[in-house]
Amino acid sequence: MKSWRYIQEDQVSAYNGLATDEYLMDMYSQDVLPTQATLRLYTYREFCCLVGRFQNIHAELNLEACRSENAQYSRRLTGGGAIIMGDGQLGICLATNHTFDADNTKAIYQLFAQPVILALSQIGIKAHLKGKNDLVVDGKKIAGLGIHVNHQGAIQFHTSLLVNLNVEKMLRVLNIPLQKIADKRHLRKVEQRITTVSRELNRVISIDEMRKRIKDCYRQLFDVNYDTIHITTQERIKINKLADDRYNNEDWIFQNSPQPDMTGMGLKKSKAGLLRTYVALKGETIKSVLITGDFFGLEKLFSAIESKLKWHPIDKEKILGVIEESFALYGAPEDLQPKEVFDSIWRASLGAMREVQYTYSGSCYYPKTDAEQKQYLKNRIINEILK
Repeated sequence: MKSWRYIQEDQVSAYNGLATDEYLMDMYSQDVLPTQATLRLYTYREFCCLVGRFQNIHAELNLEACRSENAQYSRRLTGGGAIIMGDGQLGICLATNHTFDADNTKAIYQLFAQPVILALSQIGIKAHLKGKNDLVVDGKKIAGLGIHVNHQGAIQFHTSLLVNLNVEKMLRVLNIPLQKIADKRHLRKVEQRITTVSRELNRVISIDEMRKRIKDCYRQLFDVNYDTIHITTQERIKINKLADDRYNNEDWIFQNSPQPDMTGMGLKKSKAGLLRTYVALKGETIKSVLITGDFFGLEKLFSAIESKLKWHPIDKEKILGVIEESFALYGAPEDLQPKEVFDSIWRASLGAMREVQYTYSGSCYYPKTDAEQKQYLKNRIINEILK
């Protein structure tokens, strides 16, 4: 029987909570630890806002509300969407350097999510994986999953289980775009898209009860014994440094934020996630593109597209060609099509065209008047939409 390390913590900060998970994963990169994996079941202080690795934090969080609510905020290493974490949400982290014969990310999701599904089934809640990273009950999300695999192959598996949730508080600090619920028009409220363990049971269940059940289910399904080893003083020193260097560092937190001259923004919902794209123009040339969103594992593809479109003319066919070439080079995900990325970029480009003032229009002898300039822009936008 194999041995796993078990860690239980409560009321951790946004910065140390994320730093601890990364530290545990990195320790398995060295392949010198006595245990095959570490299971950490923990809660955050009340409360923390965490955005996904590739999201624009300004678009996903109401930062003014976060500050007034005294809510800490940071950026996860894993992809996905913005969440709140506090004493009603159970954080699950499994760190390991072994894939347990799972040969791809999807298989790892399914494998490591099974103990959570089993624990819920034991109390009468039937949950299943939907899409890439949601655990749902009757179509309502009850947990979000995330995975990060570092360069050495070590794995960090994340789950945020909604044992209880203050929806009103969540809506005060998270920005929920309409596009994210566009395919669920029959639901009148955002609350109807999510559920909690307590809501499904019609009674309040404690974090400790769910934590014990999940711990037992991981032990049962993976046939392991636990060594309860608390974070040591030396480990805490390293974790605190990582928290300061990354998760409490504005350079990390505010990355993937659009530049001031990115005046166009386009949204596109896809099976891979919600794409939020920003574009800056110089005349009729794309100056820069930024693709953000709650996606997973697409950073190389999107970085290539952003790089190739820099100083690229606004031309539908050529832009789509760049995107298709990048898909061919970096692989085409089943849940994302080149046309969906193009739509997001094109909408952002049209938005930027509405804002930009073409200083080179007309001639030096007969420049266009402001009224003529506005009419020119209006006509060009209409023509592009009708193409």
